[in-house]
Amino acid sequence: MGLDMYLRGEKFVSKWDSSQKCPESGGFLEVQRPVIDGFDVSEYVLDMGYWRKFGPLHVYIVNEFADGVDECQKIDLEAEQLRNIADALRDNKLPSNENSHGFFFGGPEMWDEDRSEGNEHAKLFDKAAKWVESNSWNTVFYQASW
Repeated sequence: MGLDMYLRGEKFVSKWDSSQKCPESGGFLEVQRPVIDGFDVSEYVLDMGYWRKFGPLHVYIVNEFADGVDECQKIDLEAEQLRNIADALRDNKLPSNENSHGFFFGGPEMWDEDRSEGNEHAKLFDKAAKWVESNSWNTVFYQASW
């Protein structure tokens, strides 16, 4: 048990190809979406990042982008917010937060290792920011579980 932290992307799969016109109607060409278990796939969920018991990162995201409400809910993140998180990781601006340690959150000895890898973690958030900007249908969210 403990804090598992996920950064995920959702990629919408349209049934319309906006780059091609239907000869008969002049509208967009309808295309076949992928099918899994007999159902059309309308979106893919992409694993963009994973952390375990990195309490300061979790507390930062919850406080900055979920008004301090920590209910393991999805927290939607826009490109600018993803870059803010990346900057906080690179600049070591995550909270020390004595209230976020213990069994679920890990502790300072674990965080020191995660903090030392701040640039590597930041690259994931920068990459997610670029990805979300690449298509208006792409979305990114953070979610934790206990």
